[in-house]
Amino acid sequence: MNVLIMEKPKQSTRERVLDAACAIFAEKGFRDATVAEICEAAEANIAAVNYHFGDKEKLYDEVWRHAFTIAATTYPLEGGLPEEPTIEDCLYRFASAILHRIFSEDEAGRFAKLLCREMASPTLALDRIAKEALFPQNQYMGNVIKEFLGGDFNEQQLQLCKHNIIGQCAFYNFSRPLRVRMIGKEPMAEEEIDRIARNIARFSLGGLKEIKNDE
Repeated sequence: MNVLIMEKPKQSTRERVLDAACAIFAEKGFRDATVAEICEAAEANIAAVNYHFGDKEKLYDEVWRHAFTIAATTYPLEGGLPEEPTIEDCLYRFASAILHRIFSEDEAGRFAKLLCREMASPTLALDRIAKEALFPQNQYMGNVIKEFLGGDFNEQQLQLCKHNIIGQCAFYNFSRPLRVRMIGKEPMAEEEIDRIARNIARFSLGGLKEIKNDE
């Protein structure tokens, strides 16, 4: 039997530069990465960055947007929710999506690494990252919490709840260097992601119920 093997489409120079830049910026951050090493990894002329993107800063903008799009489409915040989800379903799926984005070992994990580098050494792109990538996540979780609390709620309390829930997930991104040193590994197995996501959901739900009962 003849088997047809589909070859992967050959990448253009622009695609090769973008892919190489995603990997190198994720590992080194904006400041330590150089245009020369990006072009070398992409097997492209040193002028390719200016020709296709304008300059290093514009390339970086293209990189984080590209990386975020891959992460968000691969692991959507509402992925796998039932038709009539409970608050715990929403919290679990949110935590699971974020943790998968953090510990994915392929392209879907690059945005989390970029964000970790960016928070440690902010660039002018941070405002755009916050507005385009992080604020929508914050808004989504706010809507989930508001629907659960119902009626009147304290806006300041809502902000604290959002930050507490998102912060539990973000901890696993920013504590990766400690994870390596304490348990000797960075990647997280599927079972561990599921266990942590469910714990975050249960822990957060308990706090939200307490706040709702106090109103």
